[in-house]
Amino acid sequence: MVAISAMTLGAAVSLWAAAGALNNRESQRQVEQVRGAISRARHNSDEQAKALGQRHELARQLAANGPDGAAAWLDEELGQPATATVSTKTVLIVGRDGAVYGFAEGGRLSTREMEPLAQSVSDMVHAGEGTTDVRSINGVPAVVSAVPIVPPGPISGGDAGAMKLVTFTYFDDPTIARWANAFMLERLTLLSPRRPVPAGWRQVRLAGNGGETIGRMAWQPDRPGDVLTRYILPAELVFGAIVLALFWGMAHRARTSTTRVNYLERFDPTTGLVNRATFMMRLDQIAGNHPCQLLRLDIDDFSAINDAFGLPGGDEVIREFSKRLVKVFSADRCMIARLDGDEFAILVLGAGQIHSLGPRATQVFVEKRRRGHPTTTITLSAGIAAAPEHGHTAEDLMQNADIALGAAKAAGSAHHVIFDPALGQAFKSRKDLEAQMKQAIDEQGFELFYQPIVDLRTMRPNGVEALLRLKQGASATPAEFVPVIEKLGLMPQLGGWIIAQAFADSRKWLGLKTSINLSPLQLENPALLDQIDFHRARYNVSPASIGFEITEGILLADSDTVRSNLIGLRQRGYTLALDDFGTGYSSLSYLSEFDIQRLKLDKSFVSGGRTQSERSAALVRGVIDICHRLGIQVVAEGIEEEEEARILQDWSCDYAQGYHFGRPAPVWATKRTIAMLRQKVAESEAAEGPEQRLTIV
Repeated sequence: MVAISAMTLGAAVSLWAAAGALNNRESQRQVEQVRGAISRARHNSDEQAKALGQRHELARQLAANGPDGAAAWLDEELGQPATATVSTKTVLIVGRDGAVYGFAEGGRLSTREMEPLAQSVSDMVHAGEGTTDVRSINGVPAVVSAVPIVPPGPISGGDAGAMKLVTFTYFDDPTIARWANAFMLERLTLLSPRRPVPAGWRQVRLAGNGGETIGRMAWQPDRPGDVLTRYILPAELVFGAIVLALFWGMAHRARTSTTRVNYLERFDPTTGLVNRATFMMRLDQIAGNHPCQLLRLDIDDFSAINDAFGLPGGDEVIREFSKRLVKVFSADRCMIARLDGDEFAILVLGAGQIHSLGPRATQVFVEKRRRGHPTTTITLSAGIAAAPEHGHTAEDLMQNADIALGAAKAAGSAHHVIFDPALGQAFKSRKDLEAQMKQAIDEQGFELFYQPIVDLRTMRPNGVEALLRLKQGASATPAEFVPVIEKLGLMPQLGGWIIAQAFADSRKWLGLKTSINLSPLQLENPALLDQIDFHRARYNVSPASIGFEITEGILLADSDTVRSNLIGLRQRGYTLALDDFGTGYSSLSYLSEFDIQRLKLDKSFVSGGRTQSERSAALVRGVIDICHRLGIQVVAEGIEEEEEARILQDWSCDYAQGYHFGRPAPVWATKRTIAMLRQKVAESEAAEGPEQRLTIV
């Protein structure tokens, strides 16, 4: 009985210690999150200030016009774009004699408003190099960055080179609320240096470069371990009391618990199959010593199953698949495992069955139905590798079977693929391309080419389309690298650069519309409109001069975010074009459901002599007629011959784009192509003579 009492007490102490350790780990994780956020705020403030201070035009404007003469330019190109972000709230330019320009969220600052700000950071302003520090500004902690305004070279007049640009990023209530929401911190509060921290709360100090305390971030930490002490520990104590009274029952329960733990170490509790650890141990024993085949199986589109039927429904599907796989492979010398989530593995001993395993596995399916909905058929895809042909170790076989599974998933549902060395090479090439894309994004290895769009009524350039290219020396085409970038989740980052660069380049051909492609991932980004608004203000671009092209696939999802972004673009005055019409579902219903102003006919409609086909001609003319009745302009892509342009002109197509008018090219070459197209029209009009032009009109 003494031993049992000691066991009960020991278990209680262990639970108490485990709860404390769990609370400490969670609390420390939250501390690291807040420290990281403060560090990122300092880094972002420093990077933004340097980027603004190194703009050559800023120094030129100050040197040529002085702060007062350049005030309007500073508002549009510096103040408004800088304070339009969620972080920077105030920007200041300070010269030798004090502040000469200031802008905050509410507009331009007066001299009386600028002076105390300049005085509070005077030591930073007079430092030789740029610096970033945490300061108390009017009682509010803020990240302050002061950098020199760097002229491009010797500038006659003015003293722009002696001026400093200062940005203020406040740790104000909106910032605190945003962090609290992002990190799920309970009652996150900014405390003054002297205000005591409530008992049990955690804190992170806001410190200046000199070590002085500017303020403290404090919050009530999450305590997941309290569940153990609040519910499990009392139950443990009650259980111990019962054990003391029922010794033999306790012994029996202990044996049962030990058996359960041993079971969970080897088996998956949801399906009863062996788990990954057990499977890998057995595979490691077999691979390299005996012939065998390995199948890696994955449920097709399992995320949609969870969305439709919920997590319990998803678990039910996984259990049903496990039963059916056991039934199908029961006659084989094999081990079936659930690896993770919706992935299974089968290890079959012996040789000679590899070509029959895939069809047997992919013929397994589960049907599930919701009330009021049709029956859903759920399938598997399989990747297969064999030893010794495809590897001699468990790691090799698992990797090669996974490569084959990826190829099977790419081929569609219920497919199987046997590993081939060519797949391994393709996998390596894909990984190399992924690394190349990450490097290109980090090192700005992309550039924009532009292709002219011509008005078929006048044959004059009407606009250009921005097309992404890797810089000179790279061999991958957009068809190869764009899907890789989207898979890596880097398109929003790259897409932001594309928008900024296209907005900047659009000012080089005023009067023409610049069309920018938006990817599905960009349209799913809730911050897309803010990003576009920032660059519009930064480059002072009229929305009427910009168009955005979307593909039909994004409209199929019809998510709230996508719909909101499309509506926001139209409300701001941007043109929306439906790109590549004819390559997907080609549903005309989108033209009435969404506010589309342009439809771009894919080149498959018109290239290769299709304009000469009676059926193709009827189809194209029908689409053009429907669009015109809906007030939608039509752009024909892929025009390579003058005859194709003439026929489309006869069919009242509005615009055309293709090699006949100009290939995609850098900015300087595109400007030359636009000039040549305009010159060609002018020469044609001059040759016709005024009388003929009057007759045509």
